[in-house]
Amino acid sequence: MRVTKFFFTTIALFLIGGFAMAQSSDEIQISAAFSSSIDLTVTEGDNISFTVATLDDYTNGLADPTAYNSKFVVNSSVDFKVDLTSTPFDDGNGNILNANNFGYTIADAGTHAVGTNHLLMGAAASPSAYALLGNNTEIVTASADGNAGDATQNAYTLKFELGTAAVRAVSGLPRLLDQNIAPATYASTVTLTASAMP
Repeated sequence: MRVTKFFFTTIALFLIGGFAMAQSSDEIQISAAFSSSIDLTVTEGDNISFTVATLDDYTNGLADPTAYNSKFVVNSSVDFKVDLTSTPFDDGNGNILNANNFGYTIADAGTHAVGTNHLLMGAAASPSAYALLGNNTEIVTASADGNAGDATQNAYTLKFELGTAAVRAVSGLPRLLDQNIAPATYASTVTLTASAMP
């Protein structure tokens, strides 16, 4: 009996050892790389044209609730800021129009809230105070809860004015009538740049 018991024990150990030897393992490495994604798109008002034609235009300037508006959206996976810059206003013949004749405000048009998710021109107010095109300005800055999100959350409206009393109060320039502006078409390019915040 002892021999049989020994024989069965040996076979059992051999089978267990065989199964243990038949096992093999390897590893799978999984990684995910994330990079920031920021996309700014002007959705309306990518070509704004002011026509100064009457004495009232020269005296009081031009403003309209909707005619001189640009709308833009930002889709971003990270908190971001938006800078606004502009080129000089020239007529192609050497005449320059002071860019500070043009003022603008920015207002929220998305679900993110000023003061909670972002600041507009550094303040928690929508619409913002007036700024001048002659100055490079950070018009949107992430704050508090942050502004990463999609276009429904990050939508904005820029409202431009030319030579109005509100713009002159910021610029200190005289009325358009008093500037001796040479009759011509003056053009500038306004650039909006969205970039990640540190």
